Amino acid sequence: MQDKIREVHRLREAIAKMDHAYWVLNHPIASDDDYDIAMNRLVALEAQYPQLQDDLSPTMRNGGAVAKGFATVAHQRAMLSLDNAFGQEELTAFLRRLQEKCPAGFAIVCEPKLDGLAISLWYENGRLVKALTRGDGQFGEDITANAKTIRQIPFTLLGTEVPEHIEVRGEVFMRQEDFDQLNAAIEKQGGKCFANPRNAAAGSLRQYDSRVTSQRKLSFYAYAAYVPENTAWPDSHTASLQQLQVLGVPVNPEYACVTALAEVQQYITHIANQRSQLAYGIDGVVLKVNDVSLQQQLGFTARAPRWAVAYKFPAEIAVAQVLGIDAQVGRTGVITPVANLKPVAVGGVVVQHVTLHNYAELARKDVRVGDWVQVRRAGDVIPEIVRVDQVLSVQRQQKPDVPTQCPSCQRELIADQDQTSIRCPGGHACRAQLVDAVWHFASRKAVFIEGMGPSVIALLIDGGWVKNVADLYDVTQSMVQGLPRMGAKSASNLVNSIEKAKQRPWHRVLYGLGIREVGSKTAQILAKHYPTWQQLAAADQEALARIDHIGPVMAQFIHGFFQEDKHIRLLQRLADYGVIAAEQPVVTQGVLTGKRYVITGKFAQSRNEIKALLEALGAEVNDSISKTTSALIVGEKAGSKVAKAEKLGIPCIGVDALDNLLNQR
Repeated sequence: MQDKIREVHRLREAIAKMDHAYWVLNHPIASDDDYDIAMNRLVALEAQYPQLQDDLSPTMRNGGAVAKGFATVAHQRAMLSLDNAFGQEELTAFLRRLQEKCPAGFAIVCEPKLDGLAISLWYENGRLVKALTRGDGQFGEDITANAKTIRQIPFTLLGTEVPEHIEVRGEVFMRQEDFDQLNAAIEKQGGKCFANPRNAAAGSLRQYDSRVTSQRKLSFYAYAAYVPENTAWPDSHTASLQQLQVLGVPVNPEYACVTALAEVQQYITHIANQRSQLAYGIDGVVLKVNDVSLQQQLGFTARAPRWAVAYKFPAEIAVAQVLGIDAQVGRTGVITPVANLKPVAVGGVVVQHVTLHNYAELARKDVRVGDWVQVRRAGDVIPEIVRVDQVLSVQRQQKPDVPTQCPSCQRELIADQDQTSIRCPGGHACRAQLVDAVWHFASRKAVFIEGMGPSVIALLIDGGWVKNVADLYDVTQSMVQGLPRMGAKSASNLVNSIEKAKQRPWHRVLYGLGIREVGSKTAQILAKHYPTWQQLAAADQEALARIDHIGPVMAQFIHGFFQEDKHIRLLQRLADYGVIAAEQPVVTQGVLTGKRYVITGKFAQSRNEIKALLEALGAEVNDSISKTTSALIVGEKAGSKVAKAEKLGIPCIGVDALDNLLNQR
């Protein structure tokens, strides 16, 4: 029996070392096969000799029985929160207070502020005995069983100089890669995905069934440790972090110890720029006085230590410097300020140019050349500047001037009626507007002329060959073959693409005309009500305004467009070239008239085909769910629309029910 006991202890020690090397040090010391052999042998021995089982055996990482709830336990010492600093003023005030209290000087430890959940781990004689959530700071929930499933949390501390009692505090979080894998698995099963890694970590850590927690890859970094009085422990925060590593407890390696305000700002800038490249989410930087005796001297308020602060990033992804601010002329003549940034990775995309929409917004946000700005991708797609980072923007330049002349054609600019935008009245006589208008017409959602990009368009305009979109269909191979980077093959491909762009549906040509306020969806609605361009040109403004989703303002723009002779001549030329194909007449009555559907998921046929079949029966097919939606048509691998439909009480129908709908006559 003694041989079995020794073998069990040896296996547990070996597996613990392998786990620490793999999960904490990221430096495996054994192959997967060797690990599996050791683990399987330990499982077999514990099953054969139940008296040898231990709650801290590596075999317990996979969780156990379902808990009825979480017991509430008092913290050994309060888990206080941190005061926040937003911007330079609050950060400077915090550092000034430190200077007043510590005139002899002090060092500051800077650490990334992980976007996770704080927990407390209690060790006795090197063995993990309890894990608590922060709770209200005085009492936390006992999540010991779930904490044991986190591979980075050691069951037993390493080394020979282990304190008899030690409390380790740290952050539980989910790495972005593990979060993406978890959501993919949930979506495959038809479940509701987590909104972000923090929510996923919180939901996983508070599972009553620890076996569920074990299946979700949570991670852990320690940020502090506390021992009883008269227990040997380092007298600085940095040395404390290093000692935790000696004990086998992981800490974030991105911390730094600095001694000057400029170095604090440099660290914040560095972490902000690295934010998108980190494997985990952060929402700021934590600053702490390094010397423990100074920490004790500074003390605490009722809710937070006076020797630490959390400099918070807003929800934005990165911080970048403004190198310049240009005036950009849009397709409709609106002049838009565009900030040129030092290239920065935001959400996995390198961002260099960010629009500020109009000069009123530029003034409101007070963005200047040389400033450091907080940048995010709105909806994870469109980059935007949220605010100037006052901490980093210490030497500010003059406010940029609002232009009075068009930067392209030098015409005097005029203000819109709402006074928020300024516009060039030049129309297609302004080169910048003409380039943008032709590019819009050739875009994928419009007639789609492959290879017809802004640089080619600009050269064709400068050569005098293109003065409006109809002129594109006069372009020949000999015209473009001599353009820069345009050989015979490329020229031939472009001309063939122009030929293929003929006979596009009327709604795509209509969208390509660039009528103010008319987007792709509106163009489809108009084309259904007016299947030819002549019918739309003859429509009066009141009739247009009565169409769903149009309204009086849009109707005014549409009607006004067709009152100009130059636009009628343009459409007639396009028709003569065979560019405009008549739209199929709209179905005014059918068995599904009045019904509105939304389609989600994958089907044997394309969604566009299903949409066309439904519309042929009189139904309306929308992109988003609303209270007026009749039903959500659900295919395989459906996404979040299912949950929204259920929340609104909208019925979901599958493939069989869809077949029944389409077979109605």
